[in-house]
Amino acid sequence: MKSVSLTIERILHRVIDDAAVVGELDGVAPLSPFLASSFDLYQARVLGQDIIVAEDVADTDGAEKRLQALAKAVGEPVAAYLRSATPARRKDLMKSRQGFITREGDLYLPQLAIALQANPPSESLRPRGFSPSQQQAFLYCLYGREPLTQEGLREATGMSAAGASRALSSLADMGLVDYTAGGRTGRKRYYFVPDKKEFFRRGRELFGDPVKRILTVSASPLTTASPSSGLSALAMRSDLVAPKRRTVAAGSASAGDLGKSGDDGEEKIDVQVLRYDPLPFSLAGMVDPFTMLATVGEKDERISMALRKALEDCEWYED
Repeated sequence: MKSVSLTIERILHRVIDDAAVVGELDGVAPLSPFLASSFDLYQARVLGQDIIVAEDVADTDGAEKRLQALAKAVGEPVAAYLRSATPARRKDLMKSRQGFITREGDLYLPQLAIALQANPPSESLRPRGFSPSQQQAFLYCLYGREPLTQEGLREATGMSAAGASRALSSLADMGLVDYTAGGRTGRKRYYFVPDKKEFFRRGRELFGDPVKRILTVSASPLTTASPSSGLSALAMRSDLVAPKRRTVAAGSASAGDLGKSGDDGEEKIDVQVLRYDPLPFSLAGMVDPFTMLATVGEKDERISMALRKALEDCEWYED
């Protein structure tokens, strides 16, 4: 047991808290002979919080059920110490919010986040809305294949390594995504979204209005190639009649290249200048579904019906 406690302690030092202390746990709530013989128990002091870690030593199937019974007996969440865990098993554990630490250094401790929330941040520290990099990180997490990584966000958006790391970490700090740590150093984070509908609901509140301003310019090859947004994108995804003047989206950096309004007789296009670059998530000449929803603006029953139709295949959407 001593070697296991030292292993857990080293992992916690490397990944979370270099002052973490782990020891064998005695005197926990009375356990049945079955549970007492099924687990070796440890107590970890991490970031000022106590966490129970249990290694299942029973040589039979049903480890998850035994762990649930143990958590019920001690009256608090219990993290599992695993000699090894396949990616599929780690994903299943994370989806069920079952904490774990593996000998290889993979780690997921949702109960630590729950404990830390006992001291909520002051109003001045609460998130007031997404920054442009957080908006792109949100879209990456909404559409990306798990596990989600800093490298994946960088490849999708061209964001810097530091920017991608900060953006994903901030979403985790807000409780929008969870992550497990692993890799050769034990510090690489693999992010995932536990509940896409809840992620959409909370993210939508923080996303804010992505449109900085609207420009009316003459049609050009650049504007024609820009992704449709707002009602124009909605018309492409539903039976809604397209507006007479097409609306497209562009990031702030490229908006200046789209030209200026010309003569009255020229075809005009409305350009929604967004706080982030919409191109990484655009598809088939349209902005992504969430950006479409955020740029529609006006809503009536006709538009609401079209939105429900356009987004009916999006697992995260709820009206």
